[in-house]
Amino acid sequence: MAFDFCILGAGLAGLSLADKLWETGASVVVVDPNGVSGGASGTPLGLVNPATGRFATKTWKAEECYQTILETLEKVQRHSQESFYKKTGVLRPALDTKIATRMKANFDSTDWPKDWCFWLDEEELKTLYPGINCVGGGIWLPIGLSVKLPEFLNTYSSLLKSRNVEFITNQEFDLSKSDKSWSLKFDDSKIEASTVITAAGIESNGISQWDFLTLNAVKGQIAILETKAPFPYNASVSALGYFSEYGEKSFAAGSTYEHKFEHSHTDSEGLNYILKKLALVMPSISETIVETTQWAGIRASTQDRMPILGKHPEFDNFYIFTGLGSKGLLFSSYLANALVGLILNSSSLPPEVDIKRFLK
Repeated sequence: MAFDFCILGAGLAGLSLADKLWETGASVVVVDPNGVSGGASGTPLGLVNPATGRFATKTWKAEECYQTILETLEKVQRHSQESFYKKTGVLRPALDTKIATRMKANFDSTDWPKDWCFWLDEEELKTLYPGINCVGGGIWLPIGLSVKLPEFLNTYSSLLKSRNVEFITNQEFDLSKSDKSWSLKFDDSKIEASTVITAAGIESNGISQWDFLTLNAVKGQIAILETKAPFPYNASVSALGYFSEYGEKSFAAGSTYEHKFEHSHTDSEGLNYILKKLALVMPSISETIVETTQWAGIRASTQDRMPILGKHPEFDNFYIFTGLGSKGLLFSSYLANALVGLILNSSSLPPEVDIKRFLK
């Protein structure tokens, strides 16, 4: 079997790339030994939140990234009978005076699009969202989205399969280069591709051609908390992590940011860390929890916390799209467009994400 493009990775980056390349009329195969959403992209729930970090800083290219992921979600949602995303909005309460001062300064100095972001003083916030711990106020982003990522990615892959994008999952492979193409050998089969794109997250560290890149592994744990009553807020709450409605009487709480860890599984330390954050932000809800389940995954982060896109400095027709970190959902569709522009039209990548910044 021969393809124009082989994408290594079936998470947010890989499926977004497969979609954009299919639209050009190319033949595409997606390969992932862990299956669709088997890596960090398979977190139970993620937020599209353009105000990140402790002080709610507007993210890089927020407008472009938000528009492209919203269009992708809307397109994929049309092919599913179950709703996997909501425009819940995101509430960012400040938890001490220092954070409130910095957050308000960021808000005042940022050119937010109309109706994207509002400042709530402490009294307003506590009136609208009683029971939330707040000092000095916070920001409200009505455009924020909450997404059940496994459902989104599985529907996305089904849509791509219906359009003749091939998937090879749950099989290990050996990658090699000949004069004219790339070869992937499996236990009982082989495929060839003119171009290979690595979109494998932290698993990119295991592909020898990219061993000169430094990808940092960050472990994240998330808890799904069953409660006696429904989640009391119609918004997702982002403070020391995030908390968002998940089911009729459950919500997602996360995540940890573990830079030093001994295993990739869930553990009691991670759960306790999440519950402590919950008690600080929404103390009354802690008393309603009746059952917990956990998820853990390993994200790929970079030295400057920005993704890496671009062409391999030595191998022809070999590209990478990785290092999305915790902003993968927001960045994925926009950056897939950018990388396809480089591959097909030699368009320049934004310097903030171009691999060239590490090739000195």
